[in-house]
Amino acid sequence: MITTGAKFYFGLGFLLLVAAVLYGWSSGGVDWGLFPGHMGDLYFEMLGALTLGYKGAVGDHLGYGILLGASATSTTIGAFVVAFRDADSKALAEVAGLPEAPPMQPVVSSNIWAPVAAFAVAIAAIGAATNRLFLIAGLGLLAIAALEWTMYAWADRTTGDPAINAQLRNKLMNPIEVPLFGALVAGFVALGISRVFLAVPKLTASWIFIGVATVIFVMAILLSLVPKLSRGVLLGVVVVGAIGVLAAGIAGISAGSREFHDETEEYTVVGTGSDGGGVVYRTTSTVEGGMAEKKSDGHGGKEGK
Repeated sequence: MITTGAKFYFGLGFLLLVAAVLYGWSSGGVDWGLFPGHMGDLYFEMLGALTLGYKGAVGDHLGYGILLGASATSTTIGAFVVAFRDADSKALAEVAGLPEAPPMQPVVSSNIWAPVAAFAVAIAAIGAATNRLFLIAGLGLLAIAALEWTMYAWADRTTGDPAINAQLRNKLMNPIEVPLFGALVAGFVALGISRVFLAVPKLTASWIFIGVATVIFVMAILLSLVPKLSRGVLLGVVVVGAIGVLAAGIAGISAGSREFHDETEEYTVVGTGSDGGGVVYRTTSTVEGGMAEKKSDGHGGKEGK
């Protein structure tokens, strides 16, 4: 028997499959001008979207593939929902071998990964419009938030003791979280601040670097001096810092990068040496796009460029 939840996923999967077929036909897979004179050719072209491109054309492969993959995903979820019977209490009791279903474990720990996931989506959206690095960072943070959210949901219902649940979760995730989050925080701060460094003059960038390092150092000292600092305060500091870095990065990207000029040298032959064995040349160096020049005369054993 198909459960109520599975009906939704199966229906969504069917609608996405129909949308994939229609998109494959309308995005160049079928030449509708063949109707009605060449029905055989039209029928062959329409088979493309119905047979996953095995017979005939499909049209836009990317859109067709996305819709088809979404249909397969929704149908698979529906199959899992049928297998678990919508988490029905009688089905759970049968699996557990008990006369009635075990009691549900209430969620007692705070979960911060919902706002982190929203923040990741915002970063990815900004990156899609401005910079590819921000897009990659947002998608990576979203994947991490999904994993952490899943682990919190699993740990909250492992046993009836919240302390044991937290210990099990930390034992499994801490060896992964500490180095991973350290690398992500360092990379995110470096990415955001670097956009500012590239947008301002060289001297201003040096002062900004000193100021940011000083603020981080002073904040670390102040937080370490407060005994038994609450998790909410630490979370607030992290959120404010993340928003500040993100805003600075967006401002730097909007301002654009300053121009960089390499020092170039030109050699001009002006004569030969007194002994006739070499040449006398003049070197002209241009620095910062012609703002400064230096000239010097020298001797060489071969002609300069």
